[in-house]
Amino acid sequence: MLKISKYGQFIVLLTAVFIASCAVQKEKPTVSVPVEKKIEVEKKSEPPEKEAIIIEDKRPGKIHTMRCEENTDTNFNISGMKVLPFIKPAFTDINGDGLTDIIAGSKNGMLYLYQNSGDAQIRYWKSLEGYFYGISAGAFSSPAVGDIDSDGQAELIVGTGGFSSDSGRLLFFKNTGSIDAPKWVKIEGTDIKIGNDASVTMVDYNFDGLTDLIAGNSEGKIFFFKNISIGKNIRFVRDKSLQLKKSFDKYAVPSAIKLEDRVILTIGTSLGKLYMFELEKGNGRISEKNIKADLFSKRFLSPVFTNLLDKTRFDLVIADGDGILSYYENKNKDFTVWGKKQDLFNNRIFAGPACAPTMSFIGNRFYMVVGNIDGRLKLYEFRKGSGEMPWIERKGYFDNIKVSGFSRGVLTTWKDKGLLITGESSGDIKAFVNNGSEDLPSWKQEKNFFKGLKKRFHSTPTVFDIDNDGTWELITGAEDGKIYSYKLKEIEDGLPFWEEITGLFDNIKVKGFSTPTFLRDNSTIYLFVGQEDGKIRAYTAEVHDENKSHVDLNKFVFFERDFISEIIMQDHSSPFLIMNNGIIEMISGDYDGNIRHFNCIQG
Repeated sequence: MLKISKYGQFIVLLTAVFIASCAVQKEKPTVSVPVEKKIEVEKKSEPPEKEAIIIEDKRPGKIHTMRCEENTDTNFNISGMKVLPFIKPAFTDINGDGLTDIIAGSKNGMLYLYQNSGDAQIRYWKSLEGYFYGISAGAFSSPAVGDIDSDGQAELIVGTGGFSSDSGRLLFFKNTGSIDAPKWVKIEGTDIKIGNDASVTMVDYNFDGLTDLIAGNSEGKIFFFKNISIGKNIRFVRDKSLQLKKSFDKYAVPSAIKLEDRVILTIGTSLGKLYMFELEKGNGRISEKNIKADLFSKRFLSPVFTNLLDKTRFDLVIADGDGILSYYENKNKDFTVWGKKQDLFNNRIFAGPACAPTMSFIGNRFYMVVGNIDGRLKLYEFRKGSGEMPWIERKGYFDNIKVSGFSRGVLTTWKDKGLLITGESSGDIKAFVNNGSEDLPSWKQEKNFFKGLKKRFHSTPTVFDIDNDGTWELITGAEDGKIYSYKLKEIEDGLPFWEEITGLFDNIKVKGFSTPTFLRDNSTIYLFVGQEDGKIRAYTAEVHDENKSHVDLNKFVFFERDFISEIIMQDHSSPFLIMNNGIIEMISGDYDGNIRHFNCIQG
């Protein structure tokens, strides 16, 4: 048999050689997780106070409430900036306090404002929700800010993309309200169409004192627009006197700055390439500059110049399609040598789109495995006192493991070796055994580990001892929104053979791409299920004969609860539950690549 560990829902597979000598541990398993209360993070500027979410079971005759509080900022995201896929940032002092803030465009077409906290290390950004209410940019918004009509107040231009009817347009907006209470109004008659997926930067490239535009599109073309505005009459005309002879790949994103007698222009592309050019005052030529930088190759680069750290020089921030921001310092102040600043923007977890986290204890270590949309898996270890971020990535830990996509991994052990169970979009559930050490892993797939399983697309496996007999069951979600479970039938040639448990979850079906997680607390088993729209469905089953070594699975009935209807992820929610000193902790990933953390207290 497979013996359950003392950590309850984190089950450890033991070798069949010792099966006969394994005794079932009957005490109620609990998990003591060194999270949240044992981590103290210094922040010179504290985030706004969190509102607790009250969750209540409204079933007649049953009063069951919880009080949940989000603690993402102390566990997974100290920066305050949520992960925005295809982020396009613009840097400006929006409120005139002398600090550089961030305006961020993203895949959903919305704009976000993150105010500089004033921290010398810029570790925390304060989110101002709704600051750009009234601006509709379709999809893949690309903001730029500057004074177009020379009235001393900055206007906002937004490039648009995606499948929106506005794709490829440059939209102009003006704030007719105040800094603290903005009212953004579209400036009519100024729209510029350049194809599809427009990105824009503002700069006086012809040195005439007026702010001009440089824009790129999905075909990799770059356009120059000369500002011919007179007073409040804003007008731009296509400037064909300037052309880049360089051929770019798709989705060219420009950023430019004006110095005393020259303009520096940089362009990022969808293939992860970065180009830089110089326009000299008076000669009408554009010359390419050589770049020396430890630039990692990521797709859909979006560069932007900023003097965030040193007002005497312009550095470079490069965003990518996954929402990662990287800061590069202009080492010689000549735009040729760039050094990456590792700590800026990195005090949050970037797990990739459609991330699916799970947690487990192996030995005396506490791990989190995170799968994502491209089938890669990452391992994070909790390290007390290791610095600001309690979760530290073990880079390269699963480098030789690649599944078909939308991966979810569960880490445990098998025959005193590490075992990784993976689900994927193809529906396969696989087992990988670590033939190396915990610090120097060597993973090899055990192809016959899951004999007896039926293939269902988009598998999301987890393990849990439902019937409390000391042997864990394998439970998985699927694309159809249902939950499927398997029980160990026998051991064949040292490997398990599985049979499907029928009827246990017949009454449960969520809205596509189900992701289950379980927790046992006294006589109650909690089942939370993520679904495609980002909501998380909650179910419970009462176990009245918990003290018995075996519980009849036919007696289980899971009822849906109105527990967490207020908690909504950004599509494809992927929850996971643990118990920590009487507190139910839930983490969940989403489609954008955010991992959030909640503490829930019963009663």
